[in-house]
Amino acid sequence: MGMVSVSSKRPLVERLREELSKRFIGNEEVISILLLNLLHRKSTTLIRAPRGTGKSTLMLLVLKGLFGDEFVVISGASEVKRGEVVGRLHIPSLEKKGREKVLWAKFVRAQGKGIDEVNRLNPYTTANIHHLMQFGEVWAYGQKYTVEDYTLIANENPGDVTTFIQPPPFYDRFDIALYLSSLTVSQKFALQELNNDYGYDLIKSMPRVMEPGDLAEIRREVEETGVEPGLIGFINTLVRDFQVCVRGKEHSSVPLPVLCEGCHFTRFVCSRVKEPPSERATLILLQLVKAKKWLEGKVEEKDVIEMAKWVLIHRTGFLNPEKPLKEISELLERERERMFERESRKQWFILNELYNGFSPGLYRTAKEIAAEDNVFAEELFSLEEKWVREGRISREETLKVGLGLE
Repeated sequence: MGMVSVSSKRPLVERLREELSKRFIGNEEVISILLLNLLHRKSTTLIRAPRGTGKSTLMLLVLKGLFGDEFVVISGASEVKRGEVVGRLHIPSLEKKGREKVLWAKFVRAQGKGIDEVNRLNPYTTANIHHLMQFGEVWAYGQKYTVEDYTLIANENPGDVTTFIQPPPFYDRFDIALYLSSLTVSQKFALQELNNDYGYDLIKSMPRVMEPGDLAEIRREVEETGVEPGLIGFINTLVRDFQVCVRGKEHSSVPLPVLCEGCHFTRFVCSRVKEPPSERATLILLQLVKAKKWLEGKVEEKDVIEMAKWVLIHRTGFLNPEKPLKEISELLERERERMFERESRKQWFILNELYNGFSPGLYRTAKEIAAEDNVFAEELFSLEEKWVREGRISREETLKVGLGLE
């Protein structure tokens, strides 16, 4: 991809990275994707980790670096009331004028929002925050408050015993989910030196890197950054690989692996994905690609696969959910190999030629390819339906019949 012009705001992002790195030890890959995710509008990040791994520290460092002291954090560990999250009635207005005036909570008004221990929020509070993230608004006493651009960072330890089971659609509203690893021995020594340097108050020492308006300007520039059609196609195909099921998994009550028995495509990603990711995965990956191109000047397909780990891990229901990081890493390595095979076989060129016009020779080649690629097969099924209606092929000749799907 070609280089893009250098923005005057890019040094601010690099300075934020430097200040974070001075105060947060380890998890460098996590820091990089977190920074990219901050660069698009209404950015939401979920940090998942066991106790004592620094998830609250990372959340606070980022919010302080962006907003100084002008951010609001609510805690699921305390009894969060509606007035703290959404708003409360202004009693004097009600008593004197009989008018219901809502005092909107600082949490909804602040551009910087944090949620500590999101897994311990009660269901009512979760519902209000979910609505804010989904529709960009909150309601109280029949009145609506529209939420402008914001940055929301939440953390949780899903293994806590005092945990509510939050609904999957709520987690889907988080752009990325980051998993922190505990520190090695050498990293522990480095952290102790940091604490000595900063007087055991890393958060207080964190400077505000951006002035009001800087982040808005960065996000505007990122939104206007162009992405090559080929890379957009790569994103669409990658996510579709995690969604596709030639046996209609999305609308079937038959569980995996029973649904996969006898299927031709059992060696592909679909056989290890119980619940496919939503289309938001595609949208967020595109935003991250724009952010990386804006920040670093270029993006490659391998970068998309690396970023996809943090976009897909919390949106995908794995057949083996015990080790999500290991599972998503293995599946994405398969994807890397699969994308190379697709390029080598020039299969999208072949498909495009068939969309332009039926060719018996190309159709035979396409059927051979489709027998090894369920996303390609899905596209070929659609063409076959058209050709059957036009009388170019018979129903019995189709790949769908050949695979026993009709």
